[in-house]
Amino acid sequence: MDPETMASKKRELRRQLRAQRAATYAGEHGASRRAREAQQLLEHASPLIASVEAAVAAARAAGTAMPLVAAYHPTPTEADVMLLAHRLAQAGARLVFPAAEAGTELEWIAWDGVSDFQDSPGRGFGKEPRGERLGTGALHEVMLVLAPAVAVDRSATRIGHGAGYYDRALTTIPEGAQVVAVIHPNELLEEGALVRGEHDVPISRVLTADGLVSLITSESA
Repeated sequence: MDPETMASKKRELRRQLRAQRAATYAGEHGASRRAREAQQLLEHASPLIASVEAAVAAARAAGTAMPLVAAYHPTPTEADVMLLAHRLAQAGARLVFPAAEAGTELEWIAWDGVSDFQDSPGRGFGKEPRGERLGTGALHEVMLVLAPAVAVDRSATRIGHGAGYYDRALTTIPEGAQVVAVIHPNELLEEGALVRGEHDVPISRVLTADGLVSLITSESA
């Protein structure tokens, strides 16, 4: 598929997926459903929480820095990962959130687990913490990335909002770091449903209100 055709197909897919998300999660009823699913996300994330807790215990024993986790503050209809982010901060992890910048790279901001967030100037971004700005290279030591997405298919292809921010950020993480896309249950699509470009980074795991799924084994993770 030539680049222009691929870009056009991705734009149409995003339009359809965003419309479906808005129809399901906008308004009072949608917000209530999203809040219930946020609790389910937290419950299904127990393996991720356990791995972070083990890393925190190891770091404390060794006297080294606490493990780093990247999360995101959701827009009003995105899957709400904030209960999980709070839980990981309580476990002792260091949390960072993306910030919209004028360039093509995400900058990362530290969050202390309790401070409030402020509106982001970036279109399509959730809110930003008020903590220390750590620059664009903060993920070089991350152990877990909780990534937003518009959808992911069972071929491990992720489609984001179109700017390529996360695909570029994921090229900077260390080998062995876990990357988990957090989406709504109906946004985990059948194999081959999405088109993948040469710069699109495959995603090996997906967390939804229905469970944590490995896209390598196609089983619950």
